[in-house]
Amino acid sequence: MKLRNNLLVLAGMLALTSCDKNAKDPDDDGNYIIDWAPVSVYIEATDAEGNSIISPEMPGMTLTFKGETYSVRDWSTRYDEFSPRDCPTKEYLAILYGLFAQPYDGGGVTLYRLNFGEIDGADDMDEDILLQWPDGSRDVIHYHCGNHRYGKNFGCDRSWKLNGEPHDGSLFTFTGKSLPPKDGE
Repeated sequence: MKLRNNLLVLAGMLALTSCDKNAKDPDDDGNYIIDWAPVSVYIEATDAEGNSIISPEMPGMTLTFKGETYSVRDWSTRYDEFSPRDCPTKEYLAILYGLFAQPYDGGGVTLYRLNFGEIDGADDMDEDILLQWPDGSRDVIHYHCGNHRYGKNFGCDRSWKLNGEPHDGSLFTFTGKSLPPKDGE
């Protein structure tokens, strides 16, 4: 009997708890908490023979986003300025680390891809990301994120373009790129 009464009290307490309504969406019934994931851009590039040209040292390679220009840095230094462990909140915040050469396994060989991020996935934006390659060529990645919807039908409109053409996803692969010749070559 005592167990049944305790269960009824517990069930009643659970029935009375809920989340507040979302002020951004009057149709939100308050049962949904939305956490927009940060976005990163991944860039792979090969020369005409199919060899990767990405490395931790890429003089002349820059990326410009929102008026700030970033040079390639080594992946191991990404937390030198700020560590997520220093964040005094449980909320996962987007931290714009910059442009890094990130190692990955390319079938037994360590290869690198460029990783730019993180871009706040909760922000509405239409921004160009300008890539300036060491060979002097340029490419433009356009990132659109908008129309954030909350409540039970949550979502947002997110799209990418590469040099004006629609592109699927945040991994961009470039072929036929080259590095300037090293001194003495």
